Amino acid sequence: MTTRAELRAEKKPRRPLLRSFRFWIPVGIVLLLLVLAVAGVLVGKPIYDRAMSAKTSLEKAMPLATTAKNQILAGDTEGAKATAAELSSLTADAREQTDGGMWKSLEWVPFVGPNLHAVRTAAAVTDDLVTGAVAPATNLSLAALTPVDGAINLAAITDMQATVTQAADAVDKAATDLEAIDHASLIPQVEGALAQLTGAVDELQPLLGPAKEIIGVLPAALGADGPRNYLTVFQNNAESRGTGGNPAAIVMITADQGRISITQQASSANFSNERPTPVIDLDPELEALYGDKVGRWISDTTMSPDFRESARIIRAYWAESFGTPVDAVVSFDPVALSYLLRATGPAIIPAEPIDVDGVELQLFEEQITLTSENAVPLLLNEVYWRFPDGRVQDAFFAAAAKSVFEVLTAGSTDPKALVDSLALAIDENRLLYSPSDEAEAALVGESKLSGRLPSTNSERTLVGVYMNDFTQSKLDYYMQLDVAATSTQCTTPDSPTFTTTATLANTITPAQAPELPYHIAPARFFDRGTVATYVVFYGPVGSTLTSVTIDGQPVQARGVQHLGRGAVKVAIENAPGQTHTVVAQFAGEAGEYGELDIQHTPMVRSVSEKLTAEGCS
Repeated sequence: MTTRAELRAEKKPRRPLLRSFRFWIPVGIVLLLLVLAVAGVLVGKPIYDRAMSAKTSLEKAMPLATTAKNQILAGDTEGAKATAAELSSLTADAREQTDGGMWKSLEWVPFVGPNLHAVRTAAAVTDDLVTGAVAPATNLSLAALTPVDGAINLAAITDMQATVTQAADAVDKAATDLEAIDHASLIPQVEGALAQLTGAVDELQPLLGPAKEIIGVLPAALGADGPRNYLTVFQNNAESRGTGGNPAAIVMITADQGRISITQQASSANFSNERPTPVIDLDPELEALYGDKVGRWISDTTMSPDFRESARIIRAYWAESFGTPVDAVVSFDPVALSYLLRATGPAIIPAEPIDVDGVELQLFEEQITLTSENAVPLLLNEVYWRFPDGRVQDAFFAAAAKSVFEVLTAGSTDPKALVDSLALAIDENRLLYSPSDEAEAALVGESKLSGRLPSTNSERTLVGVYMNDFTQSKLDYYMQLDVAATSTQCTTPDSPTFTTTATLANTITPAQAPELPYHIAPARFFDRGTVATYVVFYGPVGSTLTSVTIDGQPVQARGVQHLGRGAVKVAIENAPGQTHTVVAQFAGEAGEYGELDIQHTPMVRSVSEKLTAEGCS
């Protein structure tokens, strides 16, 4: 069986801007070494001597490229500047050695000339990239993205924009110069090397373009033109929903002139729930699959895997209850919070009275230290053992959110660790962002950050498995989900089939079930410890459901269309210690399909994924 990693072995993942430097500097240097050696053989000793001199410079430069990249990421500005200066000197020498009159005079010689011209162009491109992108990048600092004393330096963000723009322009010029090379007479070694160098530059262009645009809107997003309000939803994975969990805790974060503050906090109890009609008109397909409760209970607003739909409903709830303008809805979960705490260090919840519905209560005698190791068990499980009153739980969540916010904005955060933690949260669909402004939404596009499913199969063929608890409990803390997908998109492209498997295991033992507290296992509708889940499967764009089995037995299931895909909702009950396997099969349309991929609800426990696309390279 082909694993997910094997399917992606030849496809490089997109990296944040600074990390992408490793694509083109080492690659360009290695390729030039090969090309210059070939050039020496072709044209004799004078040119050979120049080629070997350039080769020596580039050999010295190669490790420096990696060093400069590491120094930039580590925030070692002075070290990066020194390394970049040495690197620039070496690539400039290689350029000079391949740019003399003798070298150019031989570029008119049939067969040999085009190869020498290609080598000279490649050397110039490498040097231009070092001087136009790497050297300016040494002025970049990830620290500019982290708050200090509750504020982010807007001037530093503006400077960053200028640097990224310069780097983007340098890469665009490199692409133009490489495109102008005549490939008709190139020998295979030169042709192959140029193809790889061009490919590396082509990888950079789609990264730097959006990066330039996103950094360009950051000042406004941080309140440079007036206050911006970000409604931050903390999804509770212990009660699963499509994009994570029950959005029981909500915080309004306001950015004004770079200064960030919590301006309001709320829980699900602050909204009008169990209403007779949805708070806003629902998409008919959404309602057909999930029912109108997605608009009647704020706790059910995140059932759809499309966060854009959820954000629209959450905005309506907030407008009805509070009226504060919302510039974007952000989603975060406790697992992502644990990643964040790796960068910030521990957050302290002080042992002081906490407001519970207007009454100051002393909930604990000693301060609680929230760390990357204990955040998940404390916030998703232990809190229900400690505090049986739901109002007290909400107050504790609010206090925890405040403590994390304070340590994040204090200024002691490791910038690189912060970027890494947020990148991991985005990759696992634990950090989502849905802006109200259409231009900002276009920048986010269909990236993972947007929480949107792809609208086509062209780049990746995505299937999905999403969990929606209907036990009305916090038992998903104990659930283990494993997923797999297979496709025949490469063997039968005219009539492909897509088979998605979800295996759910309840890790609670029968002996543990009776001891569970009420808020974890209320046992109102099911036996204590039993977990009831709607497993919602989505096929690729344009697909239709063909069959569903539970533990190998066919079951009747009604397929519907949602988000341009076939979808089906299957109810499963897992008693303590019980495991069930659900399989859904979809028929795809004839057409081109990108790499097979699978997405699932971000759970408390790690989810194993297996992908098999027979016949695909």
